[in-house]
Amino acid sequence: MKMLLQFAVLCTTLLMLDGCALTQPSTSTGVDRLYVLYCGEAKIPDVSPWTPGVSVGQSAVFSDNCYLIHHGKDWMLWDSGYPDSIADLPEGIAGPFNMRSYRTHTLVSQMAEIGVKPTEVSYLAFSHTHGDHVGNANLFTAATLYIQQTEYDAAFGPNPAKYGFKPASYEKLRDSKVVKLEGDYDVFGDGSVKILSTPGHTPGHQSLLVHLPRTGAVLLSGDVAHFKDNFINRRVPGFNFNSDQSRQSMDRVDAIVKSEHAQLWINHDSEQTATIKHAPEYYD
Repeated sequence: MKMLLQFAVLCTTLLMLDGCALTQPSTSTGVDRLYVLYCGEAKIPDVSPWTPGVSVGQSAVFSDNCYLIHHGKDWMLWDSGYPDSIADLPEGIAGPFNMRSYRTHTLVSQMAEIGVKPTEVSYLAFSHTHGDHVGNANLFTAATLYIQQTEYDAAFGPNPAKYGFKPASYEKLRDSKVVKLEGDYDVFGDGSVKILSTPGHTPGHQSLLVHLPRTGAVLLSGDVAHFKDNFINRRVPGFNFNSDQSRQSMDRVDAIVKSEHAQLWINHDSEQTATIKHAPEYYD
């Protein structure tokens, strides 16, 4: 009994000195910073494949962003953009529908500017597994990957090309720790970051709802829609995996934005992206 009393006194003293880690409460108060990182852009000579029956022959520029989230002592990366290697290619790279994609500076250099190394990212998730979202995935093998089971099966299964996936971009994640999801998921268990199941563009497409103390709620919609006009009019590109699921996911995102009083950030909407501050600035 005497020894127990002595331990209690010692533990109380250490708590006063910010010690006694076994009983020290968490100092985490949710997400305190959200960085928006430039992750490339695509020039589209004819946007009509994305807007069936509309805007035939009209050109467009798609933005491409990545998002770095700081929660307590942890970093989470949402999407990784086009591969950093294309920053060395002034002419960019060719893509489907005669598009050309570019990077003017790398993801790694932007992370370094705010003092974060790829190995320091412990939570990793992608809206989906197309190349403009997983281009730098292989840099983050130290992180735990959060992915819908249906997306995992498509990306790491026997026929990824069927879904427009290129395994070389993310192959090193095969040996990473993976949490396979079947629906929505509260990443940190405190409601501050929630993965939302929004299939349709790909089998396991997902979106991210982030609650910030000053900014409020922000919903990162990935490719639920490629730009605002498509979202408003519920237009679905013909190459989406499932048109009905795509519209249902747009309806769901719309309902969540309204119920959460959230900002909707559409990844490829270059007009909206121009209004959003990028790293090293951040949202809190």
